[in-house]
Amino acid sequence: MCVTPQKEEVMHNRSINYFGLKLMLLMVVAPLWGALAQLQQSDRLEIPTSSSSSEQFEVFSLGERGILSVIRGNEFSNRNEQWEFVKYDTTLKALWRTSYKLDYRYIPVMAYKGEESGYWLFAEPDTDKFLFLQLNFQDGSIDTYKGNLLSGVDVQHFKVIGSKALVSGYYRSRPIVIVHSFFDHTTRVLPGLFEKNTELNNVDINEIDGYINVITYAYRRKNCVFEIKTYNYDGKLLKRTSLSDPRYSFISGQIVPLNADDSYLIGNYSVGCTQYSQGLYVTHISDDTPEEPQFIEFSELQNFFNYMKPKRRARVLEKIGKRKSLGKENRFRYRLLVHQLIQTEKEIVLVAEVYYPNQRSTSPIISGGMSRPYVARALEGYRYTHAIVCGFDLSGKLIWDNTITIKDLTSFDLQEMVQVTPVDDYFVLAYPQEGEIHTEVISRNKVVVETEKFKINPKSEKEKVLNNEDGYLSPWYGQYFLAYGMQRIGTSSIVQGREVFYVNKLTYKTDEIGKMEAKEEASRPGQQP
Repeated sequence: MCVTPQKEEVMHNRSINYFGLKLMLLMVVAPLWGALAQLQQSDRLEIPTSSSSSEQFEVFSLGERGILSVIRGNEFSNRNEQWEFVKYDTTLKALWRTSYKLDYRYIPVMAYKGEESGYWLFAEPDTDKFLFLQLNFQDGSIDTYKGNLLSGVDVQHFKVIGSKALVSGYYRSRPIVIVHSFFDHTTRVLPGLFEKNTELNNVDINEIDGYINVITYAYRRKNCVFEIKTYNYDGKLLKRTSLSDPRYSFISGQIVPLNADDSYLIGNYSVGCTQYSQGLYVTHISDDTPEEPQFIEFSELQNFFNYMKPKRRARVLEKIGKRKSLGKENRFRYRLLVHQLIQTEKEIVLVAEVYYPNQRSTSPIISGGMSRPYVARALEGYRYTHAIVCGFDLSGKLIWDNTITIKDLTSFDLQEMVQVTPVDDYFVLAYPQEGEIHTEVISRNKVVVETEKFKINPKSEKEKVLNNEDGYLSPWYGQYFLAYGMQRIGTSSIVQGREVFYVNKLTYKTDEIGKMEAKEEASRPGQQP
């Protein structure tokens, strides 16, 4: 049995950690008004697991339209895999269900969640045959399309724009992006990408304007070049934007469109052609010409080193200050997992987790998750230390930053663990770990509620959780979260209990935070009544 997480773009195999509660500790470390904030459990869905098949469970957020659950099962007496899709509303009441029997010759590769439909990509191994499944979120209707792409493509990204699928990855160790039309079954390869010493960074689509942006990272003549190639809907190359700096290399970048010709590019950079991040950068791009980037070293962030203990933090900052006073450049060795940017009416928020590779693990990798590869890969485990949250105004200027400490959190696969959700004028930061949900609330660069832990409870008050195996946390809509995974529950730890897939609807109440902040402000010495 396994449970797989939802993601906004493409599927990758992952394993799982969890959530809990220690009120006595919180009474000591949290502000008094912080204890008034609560992660509340409102609705819960429990789906019994099957003893006659091997199952995988996935949950995809559809925002205010509800959620989609997918259960993949292999009946021991049948070679074909049964896929059951069920849509639930925001109260976790089932609206429709439909199923599809997957031909045993195909294996799942990736999935992509569009606005109105979900898409799944399947491949027949050692051939050029691919199968696309389209699921309509409104009524559950299914359409399938077959296509011949290329045999032996190592698929890294899968997205859909209009009626065309974009399948990108590596063919004979070189990057490639294949465009397949569902309607006329034609297939073409985007030009200008099949180059040596080049890596795919991302494939970004602009559905409003019909643009496809392919972002690559190339090593050329002892220099690293970060490039954006823009194509129209028909696959014609429109423009090429290159970023190169004699001192720094651009590791990642996300496009923030302003209009048809102007955009911002935000990401992280390194010193030399390495994957070790030195800081963040922002650059404005007018048509295909980037302006001089603004580089923000980690030491320039107010709260980046707050994950350290006070004495160690003081030593590190002292060392950084001495090097700067001597005119020496600081070198950092941080690996960053940068999330999709959060855009609000007033600002752009970047979230990134700092991680380190762990020793190789022999534990099984859990497959699935919207927008990540299905195929299991032998990867190292990863350990997370902290996550940074940075706010930029609409002119691209850094205006605040904050940090959440992550203690002893590991994952068999590299995945986004910390979820950040805007609630009122706050940001709720949360991550799952060992059967518990850890939360922290910030107001821009200020921590207003210290770390708290909350348990995920069974539907019946008479039952308790006997074992947590797989668990994920995901933003849903507004102030609501989804916690989902697999638990063994029962009335007593003596009995074996029953195994269920669960989905919990959670909400974080911030009403009391503002009231207590106002009281604190009014009670400070020197404040006018």
